[in-house]
Amino acid sequence: MIILPRKHLFLFSLLTFTYTLNTTTSLAIAQQPPPFFHHICLNTSNYTINTPYQQNLDTALATLPTTNSGSGYFNFTTGQETNRVISFALCRGDIDPALCRRCLNDSIVGLRERCPNQIEAVGYYNECFLKYSNFTGNNNEVVLANLQNTSDVDRFNSDLRQLMDKLRGEAAAGGPLLKFATGSMPSGPDFTTIYGLVQCTPDLSQRVCSDCLEAAINRIPNTNIYGKVGGRILQSTCNFRYEIYEFFNRTAPTILIPSP
Repeated sequence: MIILPRKHLFLFSLLTFTYTLNTTTSLAIAQQPPPFFHHICLNTSNYTINTPYQQNLDTALATLPTTNSGSGYFNFTTGQETNRVISFALCRGDIDPALCRRCLNDSIVGLRERCPNQIEAVGYYNECFLKYSNFTGNNNEVVLANLQNTSDVDRFNSDLRQLMDKLRGEAAAGGPLLKFATGSMPSGPDFTTIYGLVQCTPDLSQRVCSDCLEAAINRIPNTNIYGKVGGRILQSTCNFRYEIYEFFNRTAPTILIPSP
């Protein structure tokens, strides 16, 4: 057995304590879900602890990950009337199944932490979003802009419109499992390339998906993304994003196996 001098023993104990503290802190940080880039806690009404609504919300969010449609869309409703909980989540159409599941699980934990006792809440990650409420119809629009201005607003937005309309048609025609499209096109005298992504929840019909996206795209001139080289409009049933850099995956992910 090796016996350390007292000063060395103290130093060894200090280093051990520091390592343990840092490791514990790092593990605690690693176990926390990443922050949403945007979330909405609607404070119009709250639920009371240990009421039927909370019990239904617990059930809905525990069940939601088992309801995969086959391509990253999840939805589950339980309860009746004012105690009804409608929950749904959508993963971006170009991410792999493991990242989709991780994003959904993080969303469930993170949204309830950030919106305690709210009857309605929605949270957006880059890879997925989650919403729960006791009614349908609120589309919870979020508009986010890239801070960089385009050098030729008219030309850029004309080309952007062409790209968005093309992608809107492709996504709307995508079928009952996945309504999602990505693409790109050159724009302007500096040969900038615009990259675009559009998506609807797959429960929408082709017509409703197309109308939802068209309404969102039509709003560009009336929002702070007009004249910017990038932006997104996020809604609960459809969304789009565009940038002058490639922000999506070109390789299609494996279709998820529906949960039993």
